[in-house]
Amino acid sequence: MDDGARAGLIRRIDAERDRLTRFLQDFVRIDTSNPPGDTRAGAEFIGRFLRASGIAHRVIAPRDAMPNLVATFDGAAPGRHLVLNGHIDVFPIGDRSRWSNDPLCGDIFDGCVFGRGSVDMKCGTTASLFAFAYLHAIRESLRGRVTLTVVSDEETGGQWGSGYLVDRHPEVLGDCVLNGEPSSRFTVRFGEKGMFWLRFRVKTPGAHGAYPHLSPSATKIAARLVLDLEKLEALRPEMPTSIEQTLARPEVREAMESGLGSGAVETASRLTVNIGVLQGGVKVNMLPGDCVVEADIRLPVGLPRTR
Repeated sequence: MDDGARAGLIRRIDAERDRLTRFLQDFVRIDTSNPPGDTRAGAEFIGRFLRASGIAHRVIAPRDAMPNLVATFDGAAPGRHLVLNGHIDVFPIGDRSRWSNDPLCGDIFDGCVFGRGSVDMKCGTTASLFAFAYLHAIRESLRGRVTLTVVSDEETGGQWGSGYLVDRHPEVLGDCVLNGEPSSRFTVRFGEKGMFWLRFRVKTPGAHGAYPHLSPSATKIAARLVLDLEKLEALRPEMPTSIEQTLARPEVREAMESGLGSGAVETASRLTVNIGVLQGGVKVNMLPGDCVVEADIRLPVGLPRTR
């Protein structure tokens, strides 16, 4: 390639990178927090991109406020089926006063797009969208099938998103699924932990705080429950030898901890318990009669739920 051609290619790459970045910024500026989970504006934004790219797609919405988009194309010859999967919904914003900037600004700071969901996972979903569009443009040169699934219910379990598509639309199942969740740029993750969510509600009669003899405390019972749940972390998986050996390799440890922080390998190898929600009590001098505990338990490979 001569210098002129190389310079032209670099300009085209830079222009496409800028287009992708602008798309991500605009995507972040759309509030798709889940809960509450209304992702219609985000889905329409993606739909406009697909239509502008000449890509036919379907909208599958088991709930009106949570539409899922599916697009598929076939190459020039039979082959394997690749599925690109991403989600539109993001974590709630929470207390805006704790944000250094507007959580929906989509502005660039220190070379990074800032805002709720910019990492999890509007960046990865944007990458899947553009990759699908690039492959669609050269489909006559490809073998097999490529399917894009962009879903609206990931942060609250996937019942109306990927789970719904897998259960009711088997055409979205392929030979390989690539998902751009934030695993860092150092690794490609496989063997994801199983997710096991539990919700407990403790109810007692309650009473005035000066008279604890009249009722057990719902929050104290919940506190003891939390301590019991943490004992589950002592369980150790019977991890397949191949995975155990892979995690033990120095280059794997370095890559994982470069992207996910010190201790990432050990965390991947064990059961973890996170008490994501703890709600109880009304007033400091009232004995709580109601407390809710929600636990997020992650099961590593080698530790099935039935154990």
